[in-house]
This record gives sequence, structure tokens and C-alpha cells, in this order.
Amino acid sequence: MNDGVLRVLVVDDDEEDFLILRDLLADYPQGRFQLDWVGTLAQGIEALRANEHDVFLVDYHLGPDNGMDLVRMAVAERSAHRPVIMLTGQGNPDVDREALAAGASDYLVKGHIDAEKLARALRYAAERARQIAEIEDGKQRYRQLFELNPFPIWVYDADTSRFVAVNDAMVTNYGYSREELQDMTIFDIREPDEATRLGSFLTGRSEQSGNVGVWRHRRKDGSVLWAEITGHPIELDGRTCRMVIAHDITGQREAQERLLLLQRAVESSMNGIIIADAQSGNLPIIYVNPAFESLTGYSSEEVMGRNCRFLQGEETRQPELDILRRALSDGSDCNVILRNFRKDGELFWNHLFISPVRDESGSITHFVGIQNDLTERRQVEAELAYAANHDPVTALPRYPILEAAIGNLLDRDGAELSVLFIDIDHFHAINESMGHIIGDEALRLVSERLRDVLGGPGYLARFAGDEFVAVVPDAPREKVLEVAEALRQAVAQPIEGDGYSLYLTASIGIARSPLHGDSGTDLLRRAEAAMSRAKREGRDAVCEFSTQQMQELEDRLVLGARLREAVSRDELQLHYQPQLDASSRRITGFEALLRWNSPDLGSVPPGRFIPIAESLGLMPELGLWVLNEACRQLSAWRQQGREGFTVAVNFSAHQLQRPDIVQRVREALERHAVPRGMLEIELTESSLMENVDRVKGRLAEIKALGVSLSLDDFGTGYSSLAYLKQFSLDKLKIDRSFVKDLPGDAADAAIARTIVAVGHELRMVVAAEGVETQAQADFLREMGCDELQGYHFGRPAPASEIEARFPRD
Repeated sequence: MNDGVLRVLVVDDDEEDFLILRDLLADYPQGRFQLDWVGTLAQGIEALRANEHDVFLVDYHLGPDNGMDLVRMAVAERSAHRPVIMLTGQGNPDVDREALAAGASDYLVKGHIDAEKLARALRYAAERARQIAEIEDGKQRYRQLFELNPFPIWVYDADTSRFVAVNDAMVTNYGYSREELQDMTIFDIREPDEATRLGSFLTGRSEQSGNVGVWRHRRKDGSVLWAEITGHPIELDGRTCRMVIAHDITGQREAQERLLLLQRAVESSMNGIIIADAQSGNLPIIYVNPAFESLTGYSSEEVMGRNCRFLQGEETRQPELDILRRALSDGSDCNVILRNFRKDGELFWNHLFISPVRDESGSITHFVGIQNDLTERRQVEAELAYAANHDPVTALPRYPILEAAIGNLLDRDGAELSVLFIDIDHFHAINESMGHIIGDEALRLVSERLRDVLGGPGYLARFAGDEFVAVVPDAPREKVLEVAEALRQAVAQPIEGDGYSLYLTASIGIARSPLHGDSGTDLLRRAEAAMSRAKREGRDAVCEFSTQQMQELEDRLVLGARLREAVSRDELQLHYQPQLDASSRRITGFEALLRWNSPDLGSVPPGRFIPIAESLGLMPELGLWVLNEACRQLSAWRQQGREGFTVAVNFSAHQLQRPDIVQRVREALERHAVPRGMLEIELTESSLMENVDRVKGRLAEIKALGVSLSLDDFGTGYSSLAYLKQFSLDKLKIDRSFVKDLPGDAADAAIARTIVAVGHELRMVVAAEGVETQAQADFLREMGCDELQGYHFGRPAPASEIEARFPRD
């Protein structure tokens, strides 16, 4: 219909009938009609397909054809909205029924048509066609909006909550078939907590329309689907229903959660984090986290847009900066340690990690920097290094420092050197009766007096306990005796304290080079022997090393000779001391300890024969016997079905220097079929110090065999963190000297806590030996110690006695 004109096509083989119809409508006062005429069925079909008319008047008889074919074609070609009215020469109920059944809009009989009836039929047919077209269009829109909608859509009964209709997107997204969904309710696609929430939500809201928030749904396979829901009430087949449109935001939600988690991680990180814009020439800062603000003292507002170099202050010539600049230029990772300054000017050591961030095309868009404040660690390293080389009570250097000085003095041509070994008499009684605090204060005062006599600390060291070693270089015998007497008298001066007075004496032994030896070890041993004679002669005296004592020392070589034969005579035995997990107290392993049962000498303590073995070079031979016997016992225990533990053996410095040591370890492991990880080798700090490069290489080869390495008696020797970094150690053992006074001794507690922290930073297990009380065990566990060993858990015992201590399933 165009401008209110109804376009009508008359399909009739009699043109006169067409003219009659046209005249009737021409005289009709209401409405405007445009009539066209064709005379054949073929012309009518062509016009129908041309779609230029609103209504078709078709004669039932079209010469040899039947006008009913045009009706059927209109329906078949989905042109029902182009209405067809049948015309017949005479009324016939059968034709009427046939026409209506075929899809005709109306049925008119020629000769019984007036203008009003014809106009009404045409108007009615056109209006009905328009309504049908709208219905068809609505159906098409419904299909597009519902069936073909990319979002999951469903309709459910408001009373029963059962699904009434679902679209393809819901079937695809939720994984259920239409048949399965027909037997389900809207509660079935939710978890119980969400179903409860939905029930509460729907109460009193059945008429609510629009967005109703985000809901957690569950697919058929159990995976979560987050959906933003929009709902509308509708009437369907007389039932009150709701149509729901679900926007799947699972990916968006997961991305938001990941982004939120990343943001929280960055914000809560204890390390300072910086992001710089790599596409701006000066690499300006665009983000810093709170840890950066706390570390540097600068707020985020103060640093935005600035280059990080302002943290360096005037320290712009640090060599590490060249490494950093090259990494920024090359777009590569790097980590450097820089001297930086806080806002208040305080220096801090900044361990800086830099990494580039690239976009999809590979271009660098940003640099991320992670700052780690090493200031405290540097201080701890310095303090630990100082503590390793200096006595915490007297602040004197430990003997290895003095020993090095002795070696330097002896290297001089014609050197004359006197070593004085000073032992405070009965000092243990003071510790036992008055406590270690007063005892330590007494040692501190004694050390100050000794320094005053010697003229400074340079040639004085605390050897162990209540023992000191002094060196008097380039002095004749008479002068040395005067110095020794002055030292004895200094010790003998009363010590006045708060409510007490102490009267101490000292026994002093003297050995002189070259008369009594030409090495620091010989002089020390012989000065100690002279001190022992002073004690035997009544204490509070000075004794020189004598020819008789020389003979006594030579007699010790006899013990060494018998020790050489101990292996072949089967006089050696291993005892095993358990090592326990500090938390669970489960046994994790055993330390193999060498024992000597001589038929002539009886049970010879290790403290007696080990020094002799070391001095005579017997440790490599004894060490190989220990290694082989420990592996043999391991194999025997494994054949009994015992697993889940390690056995540790001690290696001496001499063993590590042997060129075949790695091969010896390999042979022992293979000979007894010891699995990887069950053998542990314990080393001392002094053994690591001898020919560091060689030891480093040998330890790497031993580790490659599957053997773990531990550092024994840590804190009593050089204790250098620099050496800890060079060796691939697995375990750090706190020396018993730092354990025996725990938990009461604050200094020992601080040292032990520092060792635990350093060990864990270097990814090592930290063990404590010498644990003798439950209080010590609990204290060490609380500070983070991983393993414990000591008499509190068991003394060393033969394998036959220790088997009951094995971990059991």
C-alpha cells in the first residue's frame, strides 16, 4: 500500500469482468484503489513474484488453468502475506472450502458483489496480510533474539522454576542437552550456596525486570561459569514465566581476579618494586609499591616521572652501574648490588633486579625493578665474620688469626719467637659457683690486663675457654721470662666486683723457636705441654719447654705407630649418633663417629688419637676406612628393609687434598650399592680453607655422585660467608659451643639465630649439635633450626644398639 492506495491485481481471462470490478471501486466514495489486470495464470504468477500489488483477485477458471494454483503457489513461496481472493461465476460451498483450505483470504461470487462488499473484502484481506506479515516478522525477530542469540537465554516457569525454553548458546555453554534441561530447574545449574542465595533473591521479586547482578553457575562438567544476569517477566502459553539472558563473564572475572591477585602481591611485597616507562627517553618511574616508599623514605608522588638514578646520590661511579646501563641498553635482565641513599641521606645496600617487559610484538614497553635491602645482611656478614675471627667475650682474635701472624714471623730469616700458652687455674670452679656472667666478666678483665702487659692486642689471642696464647717476637730468653712473669702477676691481681672478689692465678708455658720447633703448631703444642707441667708442679707458675717434655712428645709417636696398625688389626669401630628433625623429632639420619678399642691401651678417646692421626698424616687412611665401613653398614641396613635416613661421615682436610678422593667415594658407593642421597660428608671450615680452588672442584665432583655436603662446627673457625658462597653445601651445623649455654646466653642465641638465617638464605639445612636439654631443643626449634643432634636424644652407640632408633612406618 503506497500513500493509502490499495494496489489490486485482477487475474481473469475475461477483461470485461475486470472492467466491472474497476467501475464498482471507482464509484466507491471511501478508499482509493488501483486495479491492474492480467489474463493468464502465468502472468498472475509473474506478478505475484514481482511483489508490486497488495491484493490479488483471481478467477477460479482461467481458461485451461485453475486460479487455485496461484493461491497454492503464494503459500508455497511464503507469500501468504500477499492475499489472494477467489472469484467464481457462481457460489459453490466446495470451492469455498477448497479456496480457504488452500490459503485464500476470501471467496467472492461474481454477480453478487457490490462496491461496499468488494472494498471491504479487499481492505480486510490487505489488513489480514499485514498482520500476518507482522507476525512472521515477529517470529523471525524472536528467532534472532532468542534462538540465534550468542548469549545463553532461557525461559523458566516462575512457579516450578523448571526450564521452559533454552537457546543454542545455553546448550553449548552449559554442556547439557535440551532434553536434560527440560527435566531440570534453574537451581540445578548452581552450587548449594548459590542455590540458597537464589531462593532468597527470588522471594518477592518475580516481577523485577533488568540486571540482577553476577551469579556463579556450574556447567555439566563441574567447571564454574560466572554470569551477569538480566531477567524479565513474560507470559508464555498462559503461564507466568521469566526470561533470563546470561552474559558469560568467566574469562573477564578470572582476568580481574588474576589482576587483583597480582596487584595485591605487588602491593604487599616486602621488596621494593619499581616500574619505569621504557618508551620514554629518561625511563621515568610510573609506579612504586609501598615497600619502595618504606625502603627509601620517598613517597610515590615524590618519585613519579624521575629516573631511578637519583637514589645513587653522588655515588655515580660505581662499577655495577656500567652493568646496569648495558642491560637497559640491551633490553636484558640483570642484578647488581648498588650503594643507594634514603631520603634522609642514610646509605643502604640495594640488591637490584631489572627485567624488561615486552608487548605482543616483542617491543620493550617497561622495565620492572625489584629492590632488596641488603644493609642488615651486610652488617650481619661483617658481624659474623668478626665473630668468627674474634672472641665475643674478650674481643681478642681467635687463635687462627694469631697463628697466621706466627707463620709470618717465622718466615723471616733468623727469626726468634716465643709462644706463651696461658691457662687460668681452676677457672671452671668460678663458672660453676658464680655463673658464666661473672666468669665472662673475669675473662674480659684478664684479657685487658694481658694486653696491657704485652703493649696491645696484636700478639694475644684467646685459644679456648680459659686459655690464651701470647707471642713475644725477637726477645732473648731473659726478656721473655720477664714478660711471662708480668703476665702471671697481672692475672694474680684481685678482681673486685659487686659484692664479690676473685683471686685468680695462671699457669704459663713457654716454647721458643728455633730451639723447640720451627712451626706455629710445634711451638703451640710444646708451649701447651710446658703449661701442663706448670700445672702439675702446683700452678700459678711459669715453665719453659724442656728436653724431658720433648721426649714425652716423642713418646706419643708410639701411640701413632699402634694407630697405624689398628685398621689391619680390626681395632676400629663406628658408633652412630642420631640426628632428628627439630619439629617432628623423627630421626632423619646418623653421624658415624670413629672409636678405637686397643687391646693394649683400652678404649682410646677420639680427642686423644685424632690429633695424633692428623699430625702423622693418618687421617686419609682412617677416613677411607670410615667411608667404606659406613657404606657397608648402610647396605646391611637397607637389606633389612630400613630406609628413610642418611649416614654422615667426617672428612678431614688431608682427605680432600688427595687426588683420588672422588674415585674412592665412587668406589665405596658402587661397592655397597648405596643409593643417591643416603650418604652425607661432613667437612670442617679449616678443610675448606686449604687450597680453595682445588677443594671447590673436588666437592662439586663428589656432589655429582649424589652425596650431600655439610659444614661441621660452624662458627668456631673462619666462618667466612665468602667461602660459604663458593661451595655447594647442603647443611650447616651450629657448633656445640654456641648451643651449650642456650637459651640463657643472649650472645650465643644471637649467633645461633644469625647462622640459621644465613643458612636458610643460602638454601641450606641448618642443624645444631651438642643439644643436651629439652630447653635447648625447644629454643633451637623455635628459632628455625631444622635438625638437632646431641646427648639429649642419644649418645653414639654401635650399629647393633642403634638399630632400635631407626624411623619406622
